[in-house]
Amino acid sequence: MGIKSHKQTKTRVAHIFLPKSKNKYVFDEYLKSFERGIPDARLSIWNKDSTINSPLLIRGINSQAREAIYYCQQTKKKFYYIDTGYIGNERSNFKRWHRITKNSLQNTGPIINRPTDRLKIIGTKCQKMYSGSKILICPPSAKVMKMYNQPLPEIWTKSVIKKLKKFTDRPIEVRLKPQRKDRISVKTIEDALVDDVHCLVTYNSIAALEALINGKPAITLGENCASSLCNTSLNDIENLNKPSRGEVIKLLAHLSYGQFTKKEMTNGVAWRILNEDC
Repeated sequence: MGIKSHKQTKTRVAHIFLPKSKNKYVFDEYLKSFERGIPDARLSIWNKDSTINSPLLIRGINSQAREAIYYCQQTKKKFYYIDTGYIGNERSNFKRWHRITKNSLQNTGPIINRPTDRLKIIGTKCQKMYSGSKILICPPSAKVMKMYNQPLPEIWTKSVIKKLKKFTDRPIEVRLKPQRKDRISVKTIEDALVDDVHCLVTYNSIAALEALINGKPAITLGENCASSLCNTSLNDIENLNKPSRGEVIKLLAHLSYGQFTKKEMTNGVAWRILNEDC
């Protein structure tokens, strides 16, 4: 698949933009980088009344982006979504890796057998599964819940705890997402998972994938890149899927082909990989 080209004019790529002031607009740098890597493409400003038929490029889930995503989902319009990468950004002040998905917010499709070359470059390694006692709940943000038309995080968390207590008497701990500067240094997810954890429970958070990487099973209750190796019901809290290290590596290799550096967006590597099977 490719964006339809024309002989005399460059292909339009509709684009979500953010207003900087009443009279000036600034294109998102990552969307701009991705656009540069698409052959014969040029950006156009999009709104729901636009007649542009080309795919949308969307980054993040602010109000404008949500409107565009909902529109695409309702009308079956194709879109490319950019957000934080699945792996490789855990201990860095700079987000080097950015996931790009087609027609979804995370890569939840069938796992493709991929080589581990990109995974080796990223440097992520995983542990074997080992047991623990407590349940660690990682609630989603309010912005995420709004995107998925779910209740506020506090309400979601209380509901999850109430349901879990029907199936287990294990201790339950809630881990609110720390600020990034703490998340990559003193309050890391790795440290939280080492602390006698039986299972991590979340909605769409990449924390589920981080749990698998660190040798802990997870339950995912929403659209999640790790769902294929996780349980998806709280009923299973005492009967968890515990994937092998090989299965987790296979998933990571697959996901590594769905995340890219800014340079790979600009030079066309991202576009080529995302469309190589089309």
